[in-house]
Amino acid sequence: TSLPPPPPRRPSLAVTQRRRPLLKAKPIAAAEKYTLYDSRWAHLFMLSFLAFVSDWVCFATAANPGAFSSATGRDPAEIIDLFLLCNVASCFLFTDIAKAFGLQRVMVAASVLMTAGCFLRSGIDPSSLPSYDMIRLGTALVGFSQPFFQCSPPLLSATWFGARERATATATALNANQLGIAAAFVVGGLVVGDDASKLPAYFLDISAASLVACALTCVFFRSRPPTPPTASAQRAVEKSEAPPEDEPTFLGLRYPRLLIDLLQVEGFNPSLGAFVCSIGVTNVISAFAAEALQRAECPPAELAVVGAAFQVAIVLGGVLVGGYVDETRTFKRTTLVCLMVATACVTSLGLAEGFDQHFPNFVVVGVLLLLGGFIGPVQPINAELAVEVAYPADENAIEATQQLSGNLASALLVPLYQFLAGVDVTFVPSDAPHGPLGLSKAAGGFARAVTAAGRPDVTTITLIDPEFLDVERAFDMRGDDILLLLLLVGTIGFFSRADFDLRRSAVDDAS
Repeated sequence: TSLPPPPPRRPSLAVTQRRRPLLKAKPIAAAEKYTLYDSRWAHLFMLSFLAFVSDWVCFATAANPGAFSSATGRDPAEIIDLFLLCNVASCFLFTDIAKAFGLQRVMVAASVLMTAGCFLRSGIDPSSLPSYDMIRLGTALVGFSQPFFQCSPPLLSATWFGARERATATATALNANQLGIAAAFVVGGLVVGDDASKLPAYFLDISAASLVACALTCVFFRSRPPTPPTASAQRAVEKSEAPPEDEPTFLGLRYPRLLIDLLQVEGFNPSLGAFVCSIGVTNVISAFAAEALQRAECPPAELAVVGAAFQVAIVLGGVLVGGYVDETRTFKRTTLVCLMVATACVTSLGLAEGFDQHFPNFVVVGVLLLLGGFIGPVQPINAELAVEVAYPADENAIEATQQLSGNLASALLVPLYQFLAGVDVTFVPSDAPHGPLGLSKAAGGFARAVTAAGRPDVTTITLIDPEFLDVERAFDMRGDDILLLLLLVGTIGFFSRADFDLRRSAVDDAS
């Protein structure tokens, strides 16, 4: 008789330990052939940390503009506008640079560039600021680096996260910059206040935070996990490893042609419009929150806390609503609900912050936080929606287009919003006296009189109320709030007429 075969050899403990994967993973329930790696959360944290620091730099003096003006003799709004314009210029280059060098290398390079800009702004002496020209140069470098953090979240989500996690991951990374603005209010408002002598140490603290974020990125950040998490990610890997295709370029750049193609995709422009509306509203409110709250008679001691709470509301709203959209895929309905609630909030704030109305302080604060919780999610939801409808287009090109458009709009809105804050629009019933010029409805229902009498530095415009309002007494709103209302109402009208085909989800669901 033959002997029984020997039992199979078990690998030694040393061999088992050597073969253990470096990155811990767990299987996806919906598709066992794909793996999710726990290190995706570390990558999300690193990207979010970089975005956090970049917007902390941008809005560093939003809570204490007087201190910056005292130290430099310049308006801090100039620095914010410079930052946004450099951001726009960099967005044109982001897609081609990321394609040429890969996500890891561009993130490392951008983090180094941001850190260099922070130290140019702060110097190394905690007792004095560098020259204003050096602050401008440092701000420009940070502004140029920021698109590499703000344009990457959809790509990071598609590369590292599962199909039911992407909207939440994108929302977390995109809205992390709001926490940077919150830090500007907490640290800048509560610690620095109006004391210009504390600005150098404050700017140096920001530089230290940037240095930590840069070190983490340089050591730990990777372009993608060992294996793709979804079918769409697998296709992206296969496409990247295929021989490069000849693509039309303009001045050696792929992005201008990609931009033209994206604008022709059905459903892309409405998602772009909603994204721009969200980032525009949050940026201008963040830039002038302290001034607006002062007009609404918010106590000075509460300005920094309320400003920071507004940014936290944006982040929490983005994460919670993003999680809901991950489960339901209701991009359009959720966006419309958020925009309509935001419109109601801006209307209420416009009345509360008017020069003639006086709302209780808790009402103003509550409405502001509600606005943050609903306008904030519109941005990440539509970042994901744009990737869905334009699939398999380059995620970098998609987010670069959204960030370029959003920050360009913000750069234009900041000075316009600042100017209109000094305009008081009074709506009066058609049968009421119409001010010093005795205006009547014969002027076509849109009569106006401009006067600066009675309110220093305020231009008063008197309008006959639109017929659909049917008001019984006069009320007023500031021009900056009317600007935001027009932006929101126009976006709702444009977005509501669109249909969206979720192409990427269809690929993942079919796998």
